[in-house]
Amino acid sequence: MSQHVREVTAEEAGAREPGAMAAVSSEAGSSHHGVLLLFVFIWGGNFVLAEVALREMAPISFSVSRFLVGGAAMLAILYVQRIAHARTNGRRFRLFPRLERRDWPRLLWISVLGATLAPWLGIEGLGLTHGARASLWLALGPVMSAGMGYFLNTERIGRVGRVGLALAGLGTLGLALDGLDPARGYWLGDLMLFVAIVLAAGELHLIKPLAARYGPTPMVTARTVIGGALYLLVASPSLAEQTWLSLGVWTWIAIVLGGGIGVGVGQWVKVRALRSLGPTRVVLYGNLVPLAALTLAWLTIGTVPTVLELAAGSLIILGAVLLQVVDAPRRYTPGVEV
Repeated sequence: MSQHVREVTAEEAGAREPGAMAAVSSEAGSSHHGVLLLFVFIWGGNFVLAEVALREMAPISFSVSRFLVGGAAMLAILYVQRIAHARTNGRRFRLFPRLERRDWPRLLWISVLGATLAPWLGIEGLGLTHGARASLWLALGPVMSAGMGYFLNTERIGRVGRVGLALAGLGTLGLALDGLDPARGYWLGDLMLFVAIVLAAGELHLIKPLAARYGPTPMVTARTVIGGALYLLVASPSLAEQTWLSLGVWTWIAIVLGGGIGVGVGQWVKVRALRSLGPTRVVLYGNLVPLAALTLAWLTIGTVPTVLELAAGSLIILGAVLLQVVDAPRRYTPGVEV
């Protein structure tokens, strides 16, 4: 919708009154806010659905199935975008841009990190903990990415951002200590989730030059296709052993809708909202996902978080808001998808 608004504005720039243009912009922004709020609950629900699905499926079987559905949705979106671009500009249609030879090693490395190892470790970690807890670890992703950028001198962080990093670090320590409780036994799952977040955050920094050169949507889709093919190869023994006809309705919803809408369409919605609302507001919605996951898990499957989980999660989310929203005007660290 925002693209259509910009096209009309360009064509009628001389004829429209400033008040009318502001009204159109406000309407477009309102629609993006509504869609993002809806997707906050869809993304939060994905964690709950994953926990339900893992009662019937091996973690890697579920993860690769959902990943492939999400990849197919991303391919479909990219196809529509690229063919529309080719027709508009009178150019030959190409699904993916032609990469220079020197960029292929980076793309392959990114694909392994972000589309094979990170989702694999992430779902195995979720299987050893629970969905709401995994969403709290995921909230650490943008903070981890910003910290990497700060130490690599690729991003600048102000005083408020450093306070946010410190708070998120305290929250991480709290979650880790909670996982070491022998009665809960979450330490291995927590470790897997943490490593998955580190890999996904590292991928964000590695993919930046390619996204700037060839476009973010083609590169994210290419990384998903390449990494997904390797992920499928690794998961093929588990997939062959899976009794697909015995899966329940909610498990299929987790695979098809969770992958196609939550993963595939969700990324497209986020990119479109960035153009209209700017990164600060979009990131703020991303930081609401753990709260939605905690609420939905409590209402639907009765998962009650511990006091330490709530306290640690609150510190992580507060740190992310300080870092990404309050200290955000100078740079933007996108959310991490695991």
